[in-house]
Amino acid sequence: MSPRIYSLSLEEGHIDVTLIEITKNDNGVTELVLNRPDKLNAFNADMLEEFSAAVDRLAVDDSTRCVILRGAGRSFSVGYDVQRPADPEAGDGGTFQDWGRLRKNLERWLAIWDLDKPVIASVHGHCIGGASMLCVCADLTLVAEDARIAWPSVPLGGGLLSPVSLWLVGMKRARELSYVVGSAMSGAEAAELGWANRAVAADELTSETWTLANRIARTPASLLRVKKLALNRVMETQGFRTAFLYGAEWDAIAHTVPEHEVMRQKIGQLGLKDAIRWFDEGGVLS
Repeated sequence: MSPRIYSLSLEEGHIDVTLIEITKNDNGVTELVLNRPDKLNAFNADMLEEFSAAVDRLAVDDSTRCVILRGAGRSFSVGYDVQRPADPEAGDGGTFQDWGRLRKNLERWLAIWDLDKPVIASVHGHCIGGASMLCVCADLTLVAEDARIAWPSVPLGGGLLSPVSLWLVGMKRARELSYVVGSAMSGAEAAELGWANRAVAADELTSETWTLANRIARTPASLLRVKKLALNRVMETQGFRTAFLYGAEWDAIAHTVPEHEVMRQKIGQLGLKDAIRWFDEGGVLS
């Protein structure tokens, strides 16, 4: 059964879908594909807008019972495009504008959490920085054993990623991942720690993901909505949503420290790869 490709449209007009692709089959399973493979699916402003439009489209699609979220090409996603800010005005309006930008992006990912359909993140290749937030918000995560889940390789943020990962991997491991710049774990380690449901061989990831999605889609849509809402409410009673959104505040504060500006200047001068190399070779920020 070949999938069908759908275009997106909003009340304000039509959006040309180039960076997010939606495909669906007749079993109630829909794929949402991050489609910027030449940049390893790094998030830029256009992709973020298309992502939100895609989730809005799925929210009103009653024929979808389960969603698969994956990346095209060699990786799931390397997170935010550091060399091309996700918001062209980022950093120009002070701390409050920075906070608003960060919160808006967190709310994009929470739309996956709030979607009344189970979402399976299918992770291969790299899943770095902000991309991991998508997996936190997904209902289930399957990873390739050789996938690499990593924190940013340069010290640019403060409290966006690690406080949320605490819910999945525990306090001690979350602290280690936070304090050591460029921390990483394999897909196998991610499953062992509880960050992912399970790890499978890379060449089996697609089939395993689809098998799980098709099994989920056999459950009536109304029951899936209730089950997801019930589980979400327990997590939110424990503080998940509040902690998730607090990340914007901590990160905005971190962006005001002098060392953050030094690192951004290094990236501007050297380019991201050479700035990472400079830091790895002992570059000092303070």
